[in-house]
Amino acid sequence: MKNFIISFLTAIFCLLACAVNAQEQATWDYPVKPGTEEWNRIQTEPERIAAVQIPEEILEKLSSDDIVRLCITFPLFSDFTYFNTPQEGFEVMVARFNLFARLLEKKDTGRRLIDAYKDTDMKGFKTLPYSGEFWTIKLNYLELLLTQRSILQSLTSGEKLELLKEARKKFSEKMDSNSFSSFYGVLSTVRIMAGILDMEAYQEWLLSPNRQKADRFLQTGRLGDVSLIEEIVRMTDNFLNNKNQIP
Repeated sequence: MKNFIISFLTAIFCLLACAVNAQEQATWDYPVKPGTEEWNRIQTEPERIAAVQIPEEILEKLSSDDIVRLCITFPLFSDFTYFNTPQEGFEVMVARFNLFARLLEKKDTGRRLIDAYKDTDMKGFKTLPYSGEFWTIKLNYLELLLTQRSILQSLTSGEKLELLKEARKKFSEKMDSNSFSSFYGVLSTVRIMAGILDMEAYQEWLLSPNRQKADRFLQTGRLGDVSLIEEIVRMTDNFLNNKNQIP
């Protein structure tokens, strides 16, 4: 009887602990969003930044799924376009907004970003309940997140291969799309491919005569030579063919 009571009390304690833990799992959304009257009343840059800053005590408790959700729905996602290069823009965003530093350090956010990326097409998200507003910029923004070295380093070999296949597929889709087929429209996609080839130390990539240009492209997200796009796509196809993974 005594053992039964102890077991019963232990089970109750575990249930209570789980309930408390569930309550501690933070959720959060942006209290002020662009297009609202509250947002329109914001007059200064510091006010704009403060309006989307996540309280640190909440940020620390957010799950990887919530971090990625908040990145996808980030009201100022287009800020990266205001700087000389996409990478410079992202680094400024990391410095300004605590969400992005958390994205880069949080476990499994890379996996969640891949899942979201695979849910996209040239018009928006296929099943996820996220806005497709300003979609050409938002998809490139999502790809910018996936090009970050710490995100790529967090992926398993299988996940990197999965992402490479998806980026190659997106490249073909963009080339067939009036919205994305421009030189600048495909750069973020090609940068994902280049980042994975570099991380996998693919021999053809390492021996490329355009390696200096390619390294600059990886560092900045900007490219001045359209022929390098063709080279990176060709190397990606060769890499996938070697893996018997042509999309």
